[in-house]
Amino acid sequence: MSLPPSINLRETTAIGLDLAGKRVYVAGHTGMAGSAIVRRLQQEMCELLVAEHCELDLTRQDQTERYFSALRPDIVIMAAGRVGGIFANDTYPVNFLDENLTMALNCIHASHLVGVKKLLFLGSTAFIPNSPSSP
Repeated sequence: MSLPPSINLRETTAIGLDLAGKRVYVAGHTGMAGSAIVRRLQQEMCELLVAEHCELDLTRQDQTERYFSALRPDIVIMAAGRVGGIFANDTYPVNFLDENLTMALNCIHASHLVGVKKLLFLGSTAFIPNSPSSP
């Protein structure tokens, strides 16, 4: 199968988004999804922006807004989240929901404030039966 001559794979991603010269912030760049996204973006002609948790706490609105204002990303990929497995989610369900929603809302709000052109939010959930059988 050949591509039409008008398509240049170095200029567009699989979804047709031109990343050339764009500043792309990936929240959660060390996690499973975020690290895969970073590996893929390293093949693009974009400026990759990441921050360690010690540099930026996304649960803090003031820090998130300052970071976004300073770096002015064109694209934000929100892959950050508190994770912990079945036991932790069962033991502290509100903590996970609260922290993950706070991070998401802070990124969405800061993105709006600085004029981010594209925002990709990765959400996840787990469905666990009340009485699961052991494998």
